[in-house]
Amino acid sequence: MIETTVPVITAKTGSKFETVQNQFQTWRSKRPCRGRIPEYLWEAAVGLCKECSVFEVARVLRLNYKGLRDRVLKAGEMRVVKRQPDPRFVKLNLGGPIGSSECWVEMKAPNGATMRMSFKGASREFDPVELSRAFWRQGR
Repeated sequence: MIETTVPVITAKTGSKFETVQNQFQTWRSKRPCRGRIPEYLWEAAVGLCKECSVFEVARVLRLNYKGLRDRVLKAGEMRVVKRQPDPRFVKLNLGGPIGSSECWVEMKAPNGATMRMSFKGASREFDPVELSRAFWRQGR
């Protein structure tokens, strides 16, 4: 069987991504049995990786991620996406155990009740979280 190279044609009405997706669907519907993906389709998929991530292209086009990634790396077309840290999460590095330290916590409930806690040193024989819960549950 002789395969011919078909250039990727970008439709004016749709995106390049949709065009390549349609080319894959057409090829899959017309092939007689499972076989190798033609090189022109691989090249089109690699070209999409300039604009989208390899994972996204592989998922949408139903391609083997590793196979596509290897081709993208070989072609030097890898798009590097730098992820920004999640602003809702703050990681605190407290290091090792703190020696002698002191902490004051003061809570005021809507009903006017106040609770003050003072912690000195590292060892505690009570659970301050449970004490706080008991304080907030009072008056319900």
